[in-house]
Amino acid sequence: MIISCEKCNKKFELDTSLIPDTGRLLQCGSCSHKWHYKRKKNIVSLTKPAKINKDETQDDNIIEDNIDKKPENPKTYKKKETKDKYKEGKKNLKKTGFLNILLVILISFVAIILVIETFKFEISKLVPNIDFYLYSLYESVKDIYLFFKDLLK
Repeated sequence: MIISCEKCNKKFELDTSLIPDTGRLLQCGSCSHKWHYKRKKNIVSLTKPAKINKDETQDDNIIEDNIDKKPENPKTYKKKETKDKYKEGKKNLKKTGFLNILLVILISFVAIILVIETFKFEISKLVPNIDFYLYSLYESVKDIYLFFKDLLK
């Protein structure tokens, strides 16, 4: 049986024997949403009337309610999948810590300085005192490094 989460619509395959007639509490493995699921029973209309022996159970002639539904358009399914990935990305962004963001900013800053240092000659045509600015920047970084070094002692 295929069950879909009520919140994120993720589909799961589940054995029908795991769900009693009274229903069961389920939890989505993707979004952790919990809900009570009760099997919906529809009797299949066959071309011949079904003969039910005393030994057979009526569950053999029962199908899930979702089978009667119209199949999804593949394009619509891809859109839902893309939206789900976008929501997961937003959740992961919220989990990103302050130190991770600070590390990315620091690495970006160093990369910009390396690019400026690499193309110093070409940039000096646009900014005449680039050597002075870079020297001041290096001295400032050195002062910050010494400050933290003294702070940790």
